[in-house]
Amino acid sequence: MSLEASPEAPADGSTALAAADDWGDGAKVRRAWSTRGLPAALVALLVGGVAGTALYIGVTARIDRAPRWSRDLLERAQTHEWRDNWTIAAGAIAAAVGLWLIVLALTPGRRALLRLRSPGGAMTVYMTRRTAASFLRHTALASSGVLDARVRMGRRKAVLRVDYHFRDPDDLHDELIERLQERANALTLARVPRVDLRLQPVSGR
Repeated sequence: MSLEASPEAPADGSTALAAADDWGDGAKVRRAWSTRGLPAALVALLVGGVAGTALYIGVTARIDRAPRWSRDLLERAQTHEWRDNWTIAAGAIAAAVGLWLIVLALTPGRRALLRLRSPGGAMTVYMTRRTAASFLRHTALASSGVLDARVRMGRRKAVLRVDYHFRDPDDLHDELIERLQERANALTLARVPRVDLRLQPVSGR
């Protein structure tokens, strides 16, 4: 009976990269897209209202039964001075609203969600920024000498402002950085945030 030797691991670390890809580390991190229900409803109502009104005016004018308000509207459109301030202001507002809707359509939205790693990318799982910040805050509060901690959680960086007393700042900084970065890695976020720690001494407490 013969035994086959197992293949040696490649020296370039491709096995480690493959394992990382299985958990989605090698893939591009994509943000959660919002359904944009409210902007879509507003656009649909606006377009439907304008189109319906234009169709009604066109049909009634075609059969010579246009109501008085539609005839007045058409006459005003033909004789109106389009360079007055009210017209320019209305046009600027409409352009701003249109630009806002375009930005909403082209951006993901849902900034409060952070994507988690998942095996093989088969699932899409998210964690809220508030939850991730809570984990980091409780980790900071577990260290001796820490009185309070405030966390601003971003996609690439977590900024912590820590109030402390009766501790050497250098020792506390090194201790917190190690614990917080370990906790950030344990959150299994698709993009592990860098910890930015800012210590603030508190006296008289």
